[in-house]
Amino acid sequence: MLKKLFTKSVSVLTAFAVTLTFIPNTLQAQNGPMYGNAGAAASVTSASTSSEESVVASSEDTPLVRYAKMKRAWVVYREIDASEIYAITTDMEKREIQTLDFFTAFNTNYHVKIVKQGRLEGLETGDPITSADGLDPEDFRKAPWRCRLVKSEDDPAVYLVCGSKRRVIIREGVFHRYGWEFRDVETVTEDEINALEEDTTLDESTVFEEDVEIDTTVKRRLRERLTERLQLQNRTQVRDRIVKAENSADVYVISPDGTRRHIESMEAANQLNLNLRNLAEVSEDELEAFEEGEPITTDSATTDLDVVVE
Repeated sequence: MLKKLFTKSVSVLTAFAVTLTFIPNTLQAQNGPMYGNAGAAASVTSASTSSEESVVASSEDTPLVRYAKMKRAWVVYREIDASEIYAITTDMEKREIQTLDFFTAFNTNYHVKIVKQGRLEGLETGDPITSADGLDPEDFRKAPWRCRLVKSEDDPAVYLVCGSKRRVIIREGVFHRYGWEFRDVETVTEDEINALEEDTTLDESTVFEEDVEIDTTVKRRLRERLTERLQLQNRTQVRDRIVKAENSADVYVISPDGTRRHIESMEAANQLNLNLRNLAEVSEDELEAFEEGEPITTDSATTDLDVVVE
C-alpha cells in the first residue's frame, strides 16, 4: 500500500520536478552500462564538469552562484516501465528512493531521468533510502553524464560514444536530423576508440530510447554565451577579457583560441598592464567550458594581449 502510494506520489512529483528543471535532459541512448568502464574506455566517456555537482542552494550563495545552481538539477533515474527510482552514489551504487522526504531534504531542483530497461544493471545495489536522516549530498552523483562525438586522426568515421560503447554514424544526415554539429566532434586516439565495445550503427531510421546530449556541444554553447556577453560589454581586446568565477581567487584571460589563461601573479598583471579591477564575474560552468591554456606570466608577450577579438 505504502509503495503504491509512493509510486503514485512520485509520478506527480516527477511532472512537477521537470517543470523546475532548467537544464536539458541528458544521458546515453544505447545499450550498455550507464557509466563507462575504468581504463581507456573511461577516458572517452564524458563526465560532467565539477561545478555541475553543485546543485544544493545555500544561504551563503553569492548571486551568480545561486543563479547557476538554479539552472542545474540533481539527476535521479527510473528505467522505462519500472516504478523504482534510484539515486547514484559517488561509489557507483544505485540506491532506491523509497521516501518522498528525499525530494524535500535539500533545496535543489530534481530531475527524474527515464532510461532504457537494463541501463542500471551494471551498478551495484546499495541500501534503499527510507529516510532523509543522515543523507549527505556529497555522497551522491548529482550531475548528468553526457555522450560524445569522437573520431581518430587517421579515420574519418565518427562515433557516438555513450557509456562504454561506440556506435558508428554511417550517414551525414544523422547529424542534421538530431541537430549535431561536426565542429563538436573530438579527435581521440585509435586505441581509445578500439577500447570501446562496438554497438549497432546509427542512421536516419535509428530510434533513440533515451535523450542524447553531446558534451562538447554543451560546453561550446557556454563559451559562446560568455563570449557574446564580453562583446556586449565592449571587451574587444584580449587584455580586457579578464574573468573570474565567484568564490574563487583565480583570475583568467579568455583567449580567442577558446582557452582560459590563468594570470599567475600580481607581478605578471602589473608588468603586462592588466587591469584586474576591470574583471567580469562569470559562473563556474562558463569558466570550465574553456580549456586551460598557457598561463600568463612575466614572460608572456604583450602582443598576444593586444589582439582585437572580432
